[in-house]
Amino acid sequence: MARDLGQQARKKIDNILATVLKDVKPTEAEMESATAYSNELMGRLKKVVPKDVEIISVGSVARGTQLRGSSDIDIFLLFPRGVAEASMERKGLEFAKRIVKRPEKYTIKYAEHPYLMITSNRSGLKADIVPAFKITDSSQRVTAVDRTQLHNVFVNQNLTRKQKDDVILLKAFLKSHNIYGAGARVEGFSGYLCELLIHHYGSFVDTISGFARAQPPMIISPSEKKEYNAKSCEGALLLKRFERKLIVLDPTDGNRNVAAVVTEESLARFTLISNMFLSNPSIDIFYGAGYSDIYSKRKLERIKKEMDLNMHVLYFKVPDIAEDIIWQQIRKLKNALESSLHKYGYTPALALENVGRKEAVIALFISSSHQGYSLVEGPSVFMHKSAERFIQAHSIELGTILRGDRINFMEQPKYKNPKQALEAALGQREILPSHIQRKYIKIYVNDVPESVAKLVYSEFTRKTTI
Repeated sequence: MARDLGQQARKKIDNILATVLKDVKPTEAEMESATAYSNELMGRLKKVVPKDVEIISVGSVARGTQLRGSSDIDIFLLFPRGVAEASMERKGLEFAKRIVKRPEKYTIKYAEHPYLMITSNRSGLKADIVPAFKITDSSQRVTAVDRTQLHNVFVNQNLTRKQKDDVILLKAFLKSHNIYGAGARVEGFSGYLCELLIHHYGSFVDTISGFARAQPPMIISPSEKKEYNAKSCEGALLLKRFERKLIVLDPTDGNRNVAAVVTEESLARFTLISNMFLSNPSIDIFYGAGYSDIYSKRKLERIKKEMDLNMHVLYFKVPDIAEDIIWQQIRKLKNALESSLHKYGYTPALALENVGRKEAVIALFISSSHQGYSLVEGPSVFMHKSAERFIQAHSIELGTILRGDRINFMEQPKYKNPKQALEAALGQREILPSHIQRKYIKIYVNDVPESVAKLVYSEFTRKTTI
């Protein structure tokens, strides 16, 4: 239940949500266009697929929970389970290709298996044609995408029209604060997870009220509308199985945590913005801080000056591979570079990564631009063997210093500035992920081109703004 907001506060929230819904819910024209194009594509498919392959519309458009401007279409070709998986994939792509008409374009995309994305040049709508197996229970699934048809049934059977509008509001709220989406870039709340949370709590306000008072770990079973105590027998078993701060059991598959990709940071951000909105309801808090990447270079220079930090940016082109894969690799490289810099005495105060259409950046904000000699403390002179080994193992270029009975000496840094340390780290083959090559990486120190600054500044804003 929503916390006690008071009649006046609740009325204010209801007015705000009514205003927001008019902005974020698809217009009738958009919904009619998406429905018409979906029906047209399904009609074309019926002419080319065998009768034992079922054609269904799934996803947020089919459920009526899509955000305005996101009315992309998902059509599944459901093959009988007796068909070989390789044959299902191959035939699915063949059928999808046969319905493409000029001036439409298609692209083969990859998830667990390949599927076709068709783009309409007339409307700009996109449609994914996805082969899968027909199932009636999750125990029958062959691939992960097979579950989607069950999600469709659950949502349409269990959410009212008012609750579907609340799903749209929840998606908009999370998107405004950069935690909507289950991809590797965001690691936040998926559309299906939003639908389940509205089903579980009942409404948008009740959902954010639930998260405003969150005490992780949270273990939620939407099918039972029940929350497990982590210390209870059932709760402890679920916590041990999934090992996450937020566990939301899939009503169609009790062995799946729908919130598996939600990071601790995304969960914390949701709790924080929920509290902020409930404490001081306003349109501005719902939508979050505004953002513009105009004059990004100038804005970064001001930020560096105010924070008294030096900015080291790695810039490189990225290969044409799945977005989730490149995000995972960029993040892995960023983490490895942070560890390497820390090892040599340059710990970043802030580290960011961002990926554009064909390029990526890793930005490291570091407090020191260079490092001088440092004092290294050794053992007592009277620990004879240890003292001897210590002296042999270290440079005594500036001589040994005694502090009481302990040996100290001044150590010259291995790398005199962060750029040297970064170049050394990038020279280690094991630190570079498989799709990133050293020869394509350029290192900027403080002064970056405007195009690079846009990538850094947009991610800086996302990371530091609530």
